[in-house]
Amino acid sequence: METNLIIEEIKKYIQQNILASSVHIDAGTQLKQAGIDSFSTVEIILFIERKFGVSIPDEKLIPDNFKTLQSLAETVQELMPGTS
Repeated sequence: METNLIIEEIKKYIQQNILASSVHIDAGTQLKQAGIDSFSTVEIILFIERKFGVSIPDEKLIPDNFKTLQSLAETVQELMPGTS
């Protein structure tokens, strides 16, 4: 799956379920600065695991992988079957 498609799916989830309607994000937005806290990060992880059929291992649960939609999508892409 293309990184841009992964970004759009995660972005849609975050904007509909986590952020206030007045907050808009894009691929390079610093998620922490947009208001994503640790509880929201857990929700995003659960969404990603269900939506993309991946399991995020402990070694991937580092701040750099959760900074932006771009870094999240790249992490998801690495974990998807057949893309390693």
